Amino acid sequence: MNKPLIFLILILIIFSCNKKKENRIDKSYFQNKTFSIHSKSEQDTLFIEFQDSTYQRFDDLWQGKTPWRISSYENLDFLVLESNVIGIKKLSEDKLKCTYIGLNNNNFDMTVRNPDWSKDQIYGTWIEEKYIGTDSTDFPPPPIEPENNNWNWPPSYTIDQRKIQIDFYNQNDSEIEINNSNEFIKMELNNIIGLGIRENIWRIKYLTDSIMIVDKKIDDFIKTNGEKNYNNIKLIKKR
Repeated sequence: MNKPLIFLILILIIFSCNKKKENRIDKSYFQNKTFSIHSKSEQDTLFIEFQDSTYQRFDDLWQGKTPWRISSYENLDFLVLESNVIGIKKLSEDKLKCTYIGLNNNNFDMTVRNPDWSKDQIYGTWIEEKYIGTDSTDFPPPPIEPENNNWNWPPSYTIDQRKIQIDFYNQNDSEIEINNSNEFIKMELNNIIGLGIRENIWRIKYLTDSIMIVDKKIDDFIKTNGEKNYNNIKLIKKR
């Protein structure tokens, strides 16, 4: 075998090995990122956030933070979520092809969600658009009348790095967690505008320096004794 041919074969082997290494997926690929999940069997887009050692989903199956890990076998990589084992293959730097092991109709894609706005844009005092330019007499009275029949108008939310506070005829607040794509705000905020309501998750769908549009996931303990969604709530930032 002549030397040029041997040299070419060696180059191809080295290139092939490097290519395999480039396509391998380790834990750092997922850490501190949020992904959208697209599947032909699911109409809705699902969202999943990975932190250093735990993950959480932002959908109707949300159950809080759960451990996750990466496992490898014979140059194949697997994402392990509790008892679910998922084969993963990198399609691009931001997209994975995924296969649930042992399930039918089990293929789906995961795509990295990059932030479209900063956390600083979220911070501030926000008022629902329906209250702008109105008087308290335009709306039903609160379920529990405050002392001296006195409350702040219009109702507002104030968000900072640590908490969210609702201000109406008195104040309630909750610690918050904003996910790493700045789209989801997790809270346990008792909403004093509606009796028996606790706000759990806001999904920010649109945000500028003056407007925020969110979908809210709440617990309504009195009317429905369960979880409800309020979509496309428009808030205006107070200046």
